[in-house]
This record gives sequence, C-alpha cells and structure tokens, in this order.
Amino acid sequence: MAAPEPNTDRTPRFYGMCAILCLIVALMLAADVAQSSSKYGGAAWVGVGLVTVLILALTALYAACARGRLQLSQVVVSSLTLFHLSTLCVVAAVGADILIPDRDTGSLALLLPWGITYWLHNLDSSPRSSSDGQA
Repeated sequence: MAAPEPNTDRTPRFYGMCAILCLIVALMLAADVAQSSSKYGGAAWVGVGLVTVLILALTALYAACARGRLQLSQVVVSSLTLFHLSTLCVVAAVGADILIPDRDTGSLALLLPWGITYWLHNLDSSPRSSSDGQA
C-alpha cells in the first residue's frame, strides 16, 4: 500500500500572505492619517475612505481565496472575473491615494500582493505529462 502524497499546494499560503500584506498597507495608511490628518481637507478624507474600503475589499478577497471559498478565476458578470475586479480595486486605490496629501505613492505597495495573485491566477494548474510515449 503506497503512502499518500503530501499536499504540496502552497497556493492558499500565498493568498494568505497577500491578505497580510494588504493589512500592512492599511496599517501604513492609518499611521499616515494619524500623523498628518490636520492638513486634510474634504478631498483627502474622501481619498482616505475610498482607499480604506478598497484595501479591506482586497484583504477580504485574498483571505477568501486562501480559505478556498473563492477563486480569482470565478466569473462575476459576463467575462469579468474576480481577478479583473481586484485589478480595478488596485488601480482605484492608487488613484484615490493621490488625493491624500504627502502620500502620493503609499498604495503602490498594493502592487506586491496584486503581482503575487497575478502570478497565481495565471499558473497552469493542470499537470503536464513529461513523457507521452510520443517523439
């Protein structure tokens, strides 16, 4: 009787790391807001609110993927997948971050977890046969 093969799928762990990285970006945003909120006007507070919601949405998405409840390839509407929506969230967060004074590039840190999920999304999950017996 052969021993079962160990589970080598580390995809959930990578999604979990992406969720943690998003939370770290949120903590950096909170630290910046606590430090310089006296300079903020109406547009800056709109930017803070929008970036916060988008970061939390990305964190929830990556956590759900880590738990196996969602997949980035899951179709939402027509040909729009959750991966496409996550891309829109990252772009919108970077754009809204520009509204916050002294924080023009803070949400660019979201590109690291997004890049990891881009890689995971495009991995070929079907096993390849190394030898088919054909030349």
